[in-house]
Amino acid sequence: MVSVTTEAQFISSSSSTSSDVNSVSSCGSKSHPWRLEAAAGQRINISLLDFTAMSMSAADRPRDRVTCRQYGYVLEKLNKRNVSVCGGGGAQLRQSHVLISHSNNVMIVQTTSRPTADNEPNFLIKVEGLSIHYNGV
Repeated sequence: MVSVTTEAQFISSSSSTSSDVNSVSSCGSKSHPWRLEAAAGQRINISLLDFTAMSMSAADRPRDRVTCRQYGYVLEKLNKRNVSVCGGGGAQLRQSHVLISHSNNVMIVQTTSRPTADNEPNFLIKVEGLSIHYNGV
């Protein structure tokens, strides 16, 4: 389990590509998801920093905004939510917002396939705790 604080933390794309099953880097798989927990009363803000298109040759980069490279998904058991962690097409921003949780517990599964020499996923998942302040009633 990873304790999420208000200081940004990062999960690397390389953390799920190791072939060593006993390695710490096997975290993030479906059988061993990243388990994130923030302090009681906080939510978890999750963003994607996608560098994959930058490392691809110009001919291999997607040209449209619709293309989605799925890197994984976030599971939130409280409300049975499953949200894709998806990199966009070549015109997308490098950093994109994924979700703000409704609870202080989520799991992240990385689903990237084994990289090849010319198509290695290169991304970070940014997580940070948020204190939610309510105004009014």
